[in-house]
Amino acid sequence: MGGSDVRGAVLALMATLIYYLGFIVFRVAAGRMPELRGTRPLRLLRYTYTDWLWLSGLVIVLAGVATQVKALTMLPLSLAQPIFAASLLFILFYAGVFFGERLTGREWASVGLFGLATALVGASNGRHEVLTSAVAGPLTLAAVVVPGVLVGVAVLVGGDIRTFGRHARPLAGIAYGLGSGVSLGVSELALKGVAAIYNTHGLAAAAYGSPYPYVAVGMAALGLAQLQIGLQRCRMSIVVSVLTVIAKTQLVILGALLYKEPWPSDSLLAALRIAAFVLAGAALVLFPRHEAVEERPGAALVASARERA
Repeated sequence: MGGSDVRGAVLALMATLIYYLGFIVFRVAAGRMPELRGTRPLRLLRYTYTDWLWLSGLVIVLAGVATQVKALTMLPLSLAQPIFAASLLFILFYAGVFFGERLTGREWASVGLFGLATALVGASNGRHEVLTSAVAGPLTLAAVVVPGVLVGVAVLVGGDIRTFGRHARPLAGIAYGLGSGVSLGVSELALKGVAAIYNTHGLAAAAYGSPYPYVAVGMAALGLAQLQIGLQRCRMSIVVSVLTVIAKTQLVILGALLYKEPWPSDSLLAALRIAAFVLAGAALVLFPRHEAVEERPGAALVASARERA
């Protein structure tokens, strides 16, 4: 790594740690809010954007966004992804110590697979990673954004149908992690576009002269709405773990499409990267979809929220 890579790596680690501090504040705020439902979006907006604690978490997350944009002006996505993902251990530690959340053996195995996948992505980078300034055209960007919006809306609305139906089973957080991960992953991809445009054309073009900042803000809003509902109903460790798997895998896979970041030319390195994606997919599949009500810490949050509703 050169000097710029080292500075970028430090900033990438700082950005993710700041993000997760914001998520912790969101988790605490979830216990203060009435029951949140994706089928009532105006009520969802009212109870989040008027809650001072949630807004404090949002300010922290925005500080992480600013730090991440700076990091992405120094690092390609394939180098940034392992750094972003490694700080997941921070949120797992905090959830266990301060919120009393415990992972099952199967859940730890999923986290371990994702950790191995992250290590393989780092190993597949080789010695000469290229930081590109290319950005995708509107059609290519739409091909990434539209599916992300559809998945996000489906989880936001469908999560209520599954959770509150007559024959509902309590969710472990996979659906909310998936939906928010897709949405926030697209938002992070758009931040890379903002960083590339900033490097090439300056601050004004990066701030409002392209669709990338608007995509970043819009998809972040959709992702945070799903995240907040998930944090109220489910264990933070599960929601954020799945979110991280989805979002960080997107960075590497779709970064090549949007920003022409090169695939490893060496056959061994290419095989390592493919193996990383397979392991990340296996980690996601291995996470259990449901859990018992009495074992679910989020149930207490929902119960207290219903009493205040």
